[in-house]
Parts: sequence; structure tokens; C-alpha cells
Amino acid sequence: MPKKKTPQNPFFFFMMDYRKEQAEIGIKYANTKELAEAAGPVWQNLRPTLKAKYEEKAKNEKEKNKQTGTKFTSTGIPIKVIEQQQREMKNAEDNEKKDIQNIVKLKVFDQSIKTEDFYVIDVNSYCKANGDYLIGEFTVTQFSLQDGVKNSYHETIIPSCVPVGYMFDVKLGAEEFGLEMPGTDDAGPNYIQILANIIDYLKQKDRTVQVLPPMFTLPEKVDAVQNFISQMCNCATEDDSLFRIYKLDTFFFTLINAISSHHDEGFPKESLALTQLTKDLFDYTPGIACERHESLDRSNVCTTSRVKRWVFTILDRCCPLLGIPLQPGKHLPFDYDINGILIFKEERKTRAAPSVPRTATASSNSSFINDSLNESFQSLNVTGETAASGSAPGRRVHKPLRMPRTDYSQRIQQAPELTEANFPTLTGHGRGRGLTRSNN
Repeated sequence: MPKKKTPQNPFFFFMMDYRKEQAEIGIKYANTKELAEAAGPVWQNLRPTLKAKYEEKAKNEKEKNKQTGTKFTSTGIPIKVIEQQQREMKNAEDNEKKDIQNIVKLKVFDQSIKTEDFYVIDVNSYCKANGDYLIGEFTVTQFSLQDGVKNSYHETIIPSCVPVGYMFDVKLGAEEFGLEMPGTDDAGPNYIQILANIIDYLKQKDRTVQVLPPMFTLPEKVDAVQNFISQMCNCATEDDSLFRIYKLDTFFFTLINAISSHHDEGFPKESLALTQLTKDLFDYTPGIACERHESLDRSNVCTTSRVKRWVFTILDRCCPLLGIPLQPGKHLPFDYDINGILIFKEERKTRAAPSVPRTATASSNSSFINDSLNESFQSLNVTGETAASGSAPGRRVHKPLRMPRTDYSQRIQQAPELTEANFPTLTGHGRGRGLTRSNN
């Protein structure tokens, strides 16, 4: 480490001026020691008003050294700047959690949480170029606990040009998310019109509202969404603080714990809410993506499909806690067999413990397994017919094509009884461990 610079005292600055004065009359000093011996008596007899001048110089120089002594990282960024950014991020995260808690608790208190509208947003980007995300499509979805998914605003964005050096990254992003490759003759997105459409979409419930409702997304999409909003606001000279982009898992965690009546109905940790969302239980659900992704058979990467799957996950956990019936197409996918799920849950409640005895013989085991297998297929057939008769056409109801015809009990033979004669003693030859050796 470099040696710390010693601050200079007022006498040092006086010596510098004294040396200049003596040099003008032809007197020069060989070194600093001689200069100090000659200037010492003069400094002692100097008037206090003149000493104050040099004391002020020393004080200013000391303050300057403090400012230039700032520590930097290996990349040249001041540590104070990084610490300030960390404090701002922590404060923003705390304010976000408080805002979400205030929104949810207020709606639960006035019993309007069932009909309150919430908004979820997602984006797909080609790549990140020069600090900005190159957005290819986005979707904003409106939903409530009572009505489920109400509507969505989806927009495909084709950039007018690709930044120099990012063509390969754009190609990879287009292949990953099923986006259209930008062309040279494209006019480019109208960010001002898109921003106006988003504002109108968020104000569709109340056109006179001054504060827009927040939009929620997954944590890994927050930066891309905020950057997308900033790009549009810069084009429209709009203040981007008008929009609030919050984490969907924080909202999910706060919502389910606020409406839970028992401690085991909610989430003890916020990470469990994120786990439920990232599990993506409704992945590859057909019919909920945009036309382009449906035609490409890439519905799982579509933003419209993704936001609806997030909403379905939240509604699937929260609606039963409030006694709200789940409706296919609103709270769940269209082809979701709710009756079959309810029947399966009832069967699980009354399902008996495994009845295969461990001490039974092989023949009795095989016959029992065969009988149990036939009974299971018969009960499954009855359940499938019942669900199919009481459900709407097009729902996924699975039942076996035919009953099994092979009787494996006749092929299983009883194991023979083994005695000591089946295990003869080994001879005394060989070098195995534990075996006797012949004495020579």
C-alpha cells in the first residue's frame, strides 16, 4: 500500500513564501533544513494576523487531502457510490413491501379484496445492448380474485434496427422466445402510442385517477420492465416515476397471508411464494398464448401465456381460502377438469392404507395384486365416466382403453424351500478371505 501523505502545517507554507522572497534578493538555501533554520526566527516574531493566513492555507489543504483520499474498487468506482446505491436499493425494497402491504391490508379491511383489480406485466427481449433491453413483445393482464383473468393488452415490438455488433445476440433471442427477426425496412415501434395505451389500460376502471396502480412481475424481469418503461418515457418526455413495478412473489406472499384464516394456509417465507410461481404448474397450456406463438407451437415462451399462468397459480391458491369457486377460462385453463380434481381429492381423503400383507405367500400375493389391479381399473373407469358425463365437452378426462387381459398370477411360481444341502461347504483350496488354507 502507498504511504499515507502527511498533512502540512502552517509553517511549511510560510517557508515556501519565505524562500521566494529571499530568492528575489539573491539568497538561496541548499536544502529544507537551512531554510527552516533561517525562517524559524522570522515565524516566531510574525504577527498573528499574518499567521492566520498560513493557518487557513493548511486547513484548506487538509480538507483537500480528505476528499482526494476516497477509496475505489478494482474497477475504479468509488466505494461511497456503491454504498449509496446499496442504501437506495434497500430503501426502495422496504418502501415497495410497505406499499404492497398497505394496498392489500386496506382492501382486506374494507372487504373489497375480492373485486379489486390487479395488473401483471411480462416482457420478452432480444438482448441487452448498450445498457438498454431490446424488447420484442410485452403483455399486461388485468385480473381479480372474483372474476379471474379479465383481459390482456399484448403488443409485438419489432425494432427498426439492430445495434452494431449485436446481430448474433438478437438472433439467439429471437430463436429462444419465438420472436420475429428485425428487418432493415421496419419503421420501428411507436413508443409514444404504446405508452399512452398502457396508461389508458391501467386507467380503464377509473379515468380520473391520478396515481396509476402498480404492475407486478417476477424478480428477474423487474430490470427489463423498468428499462422498457424508461425507454418509452424518454421518447414521450414523461416522468417514469408515474409507474410502479413491483415483485409478483412479494405480492403473492402478502396476499395469501392476509386472507388466510389459519397459520398453515399461507406461506411462512416469501421464498415459498416465488417457488410456487417458478414451478409453472400450468406450463404448455394450449389456447392462452398469442396467435404467433400458437402457430409456432411455442406457447410456453409467450408473454401472454406466461402472465396468465402466473395469475392462474395465484388464483388456484387464494380463491379457495375466500370461498370463491374456480371457473375454467377465468381462474384456470379452459380444459381443466375441475370435477375430476374434486373427485380425486375426495378419494384421497377416504383412501385406505396399503393392504398387501408382508407375511403372505408368493401365490397369495400375486392373486391379491391381480384382484386389486382389476378393482383399481374398474373404479378408475367408473370415475372417468362420471366425470365425463358431468363435465363440459373438450375437458381432459383420461380413462383406460381396455381392461388388462393378462393374468400374471399363473406365471408366478412359488419359490422353493432351501436347505443346508443347497449350500455345500467350500473346499480348503484358494486364497479367499476367511477360507482355510492347506498346510504344506
